Amino acid sequence: MLKKFLFLILTIPGGQSLFAQIDSSSASVSSNSKRLKHYVHVGYNFGGLAPIPLPNTIRKIDSYSPGFSPSLSYEVVYPLSKTLGIGAALRFDIKGMNITDSVQYFHTLVTMDNSEFEGDFTGTNKTVDKNMYLSLPINVVYSARGNWRFKLGFYTAYLIRPSFSGQVSNGYIRKGNSLGEKVAIDTATFNFDDVQRKFDWGLQAGAEKRFLKRYAVTGDLQWGLRPVFPPSFKGIGYKMTNIFFTLGVRMQLFE
Repeated sequence: MLKKFLFLILTIPGGQSLFAQIDSSSASVSSNSKRLKHYVHVGYNFGGLAPIPLPNTIRKIDSYSPGFSPSLSYEVVYPLSKTLGIGAALRFDIKGMNITDSVQYFHTLVTMDNSEFEGDFTGTNKTVDKNMYLSLPINVVYSARGNWRFKLGFYTAYLIRPSFSGQVSNGYIRKGNSLGEKVAIDTATFNFDDVQRKFDWGLQAGAEKRFLKRYAVTGDLQWGLRPVFPPSFKGIGYKMTNIFFTLGVRMQLFE
């Protein structure tokens, strides 16, 4: 029965053309799927949640550490030509920093002896930032000579787990502003986890150098354009954005 049906299809006008079109479409889909390039990236983030430019209220940075700040992503690139392509990735990051600095008239909101004080602090400030993000970077990809690959684009990120806290010590705070009542502080704490915005976005640029057939060393810069804290938040006196450089390794899959 099946043989008779196929014979009728092939013998009627246009039957062979129909099968040719179906076969051609299948080959086209298969060809396009093979064109996609798949990569896994593993890296480490260096940077911080910082104001630009650095305000003069921060007198000296005493110590800095990125803490535990890994990055893991899965990237797919669709080649448009031999040198150009469009790439998109799903990326997981912990963007962190442990920083101690000496500040003068640094506006903040702290808790001491179960009481809150808002004002300008002078002394030592220690901040621990460990925000967890899930992001979607989209890039134009350019493949150059010498096994180099360059990327330029933007990213959008969602804050999965906020973590921004710290303490101030060995100083004093003037309540309200730099002319307010002076209150001595041995140690006071702050926690701004819940006031951070859930969404972040910005620009991304990167470069990769292949050193084996499927492996490359990578470097990516993500520069946030949206302040992490909303304008209504008064705990920090200036805009803070995510600025991080990721150093890592890329592996190509399904070659």
